[in-house]
Amino acid sequence: MHVEAVLADLEARVLTQGALMAGDEAETVLNLFVEAMRPALRDAAMTLAEQAAEEVRSQLSTHTVDVTIVDGDPTLQVRESVGEERTTHEEFDARITLRLPPSLKDAIEGYAGDTGESVNSWVVNALQNRAQRRKAGGRVTTSFDL
Repeated sequence: MHVEAVLADLEARVLTQGALMAGDEAETVLNLFVEAMRPALRDAAMTLAEQAAEEVRSQLSTHTVDVTIVDGDPTLQVRESVGEERTTHEEFDARITLRLPPSLKDAIEGYAGDTGESVNSWVVNALQNRAQRRKAGGRVTTSFDL
């Protein structure tokens, strides 16, 4: 999947249509609008990639399907799940949006790549491992040392 190419094409189409309908002021507004929409469009592309992975997972029950990020673009990674278990038997339908410093994001992507996992799987496993650790007295810790 090449998100940047798709986004650039969409932006060009929106700007072309806008130029046909309006004057110079509207073109400036459209340029600002397209720029502002870029993060939302990128998130939509990632959501579509996750949905595609879920669809493939449902059809290939003997395989693991993850979305990995390669050069900023989502890529489906399909592996046989011989001897592997999913981290949980729950469906992956809850979503959290995090804002991370670029250095932490890069580190997480590196750790996930080193283990052959998707970023999503790596983060889920890391959080799940941390959530299962308990302090004395049975209380769940609230800090996350990943």
